Amino acid sequence: MLKLLFALALNLLISVPTYALSVEQKNITFSIDTKALMKGKIHYALDVLSTKKFSKKYAELYSLDSLGILQEPNVKVVISKSAYIVEKPVGFFDHLNTIDEKFIHHVLGKRKINKISENNFKIIVPGSEGYSYKMQTYFDSDDISTLPNSKAVRAVTQAKNLDVISQSASSITYKEITHFSKYFVGGIQISSHIPINENKTLILNYSLIAVKKDYSLREDFRISYQLESESQQRLINSFK
Repeated sequence: MLKLLFALALNLLISVPTYALSVEQKNITFSIDTKALMKGKIHYALDVLSTKKFSKKYAELYSLDSLGILQEPNVKVVISKSAYIVEKPVGFFDHLNTIDEKFIHHVLGKRKINKISENNFKIIVPGSEGYSYKMQTYFDSDDISTLPNSKAVRAVTQAKNLDVISQSASSITYKEITHFSKYFVGGIQISSHIPINENKTLILNYSLIAVKKDYSLREDFRISYQLESESQQRLINSFK
């Protein structure tokens, strides 16, 4: 089990060191400290719990479940939040870049990307403990929205209401992650892009994913999520 989850964490990274200072927060609902994030820090929080406990502990997050994964049997839920600043203007995160195959391939590192349609991709994680899944990416802003249905709209609206600073978001990316070959059942990620200045953007992520109970050790997911957040910040910064 430990070997498996450690492999899942390593699959999130390219084999180069990361230098960001990640600071775990006590609660999923932690406040955004822009001053600390401007120094390059990454703030994150993660919890792993049963669907029943999730409904009681995180009632204000229930609307994030646009896929109905909280109704799945024999799963645990991983809820997470991260915040970091990247060296990109907020206009970089437009509806074209968020579905650009080159950009997605860059930020996903070693994973193989097969484009199925304009916003639909099959992702293959290599290695002996590898797996595959499908990812559909949607975009939402004042000017254009490709959100697929009312449940996605509610999830995005809920994410915006959780943090005051999200009201200043220029755009939001909403991802549905489904059809896992193993380990996971499905999930969503919502990323808000908030301008800090003309060349810096705050990215605020919420993710909710259902995991098969056999693979739901909190400490391993915490390490994996920390590494993934550091990797994402670095890879977005390095994209040309």
